[in-house]
Amino acid sequence: MSMMDKFKGMIKDTVYVSKDATNSKLFKTVLNQLIKSYGTVLAFKIDSKDRSFLIELMMKGEKLPIIVDIRSYEFVKHDDYTSVIMYEMKTNREWMQALMDMFIINKEFELPSKLNGPIQTFM
Repeated sequence: MSMMDKFKGMIKDTVYVSKDATNSKLFKTVLNQLIKSYGTVLAFKIDSKDRSFLIELMMKGEKLPIIVDIRSYEFVKHDDYTSVIMYEMKTNREWMQALMDMFIINKEFELPSKLNGPIQTFM
């Protein structure tokens, strides 16, 4: 690998990290608005290179945070909205994993329009 190829790779990685950090903050803000009655998003980390999300939630009534690791997903562009289908998710709560397997995995969910811009960077 040439020095120029290494340099281009470093620049590309820097762009990924910067874009992911910005989008992570936006997604965290929007998610916090959506779940404010139930809890708070403590952390939201996007890794667009690996196409994964890691979410840490502190839900009301819980003593420890809930970790949700979304390992495989797809954004679907429709004429007037974007949706997401999650194919693989893991969590640190057995009961929550069972609910996700039953109600979330392989189901399509419309996303808030605020996320249309950032989502385009993943498509």
